[in-house]
Amino acid sequence: MAKSRETPAKCLRCAPLSPAEARAKHPNCWDDKLCTARRFYINNRDRINQKRARRRIETKHQIPVPQVNYGILQVWRELREDSPIHAIGIEIWDGNNKLAVVQPVHCAGWLPSQVHKYLWQALTVLDTEYGFKKFASQVLISPEQCPVRPCFLCQ
Repeated sequence: MAKSRETPAKCLRCAPLSPAEARAKHPNCWDDKLCTARRFYINNRDRINQKRARRRIETKHQIPVPQVNYGILQVWRELREDSPIHAIGIEIWDGNNKLAVVQPVHCAGWLPSQVHKYLWQALTVLDTEYGFKKFASQVLISPEQCPVRPCFLCQ
């Protein structure tokens, strides 16, 4: 890579001036083609170099964004932590595309161990089918919005 030449000191002093002031102050030195470009570069050097560096990094280190399947666990329950789980559903996504939905099931009367067992079984099936071992996020939804019909809460 070629070493860049240092900008002359008189150009550094001239760059902040307006073009008319620079022409008046340095009439023998002023060159329309050279000075206009050089003054622009001196005044915008940081921004230009930042843009160059960003472009160089982007082209040099192109990192492909992997497409990953992930699951979102939907839990219908009150916002209190000690409230029982009303229903559970799962959505499977690939980026911004919804691939599949595991229909919600009522969990009324289930013990916590039964909920865990159901989720464990669902995850083993989803791992073989879509390739993820745990849920990316959990969404809490009010039980009044339960989509399972007939619902004892919505009657």
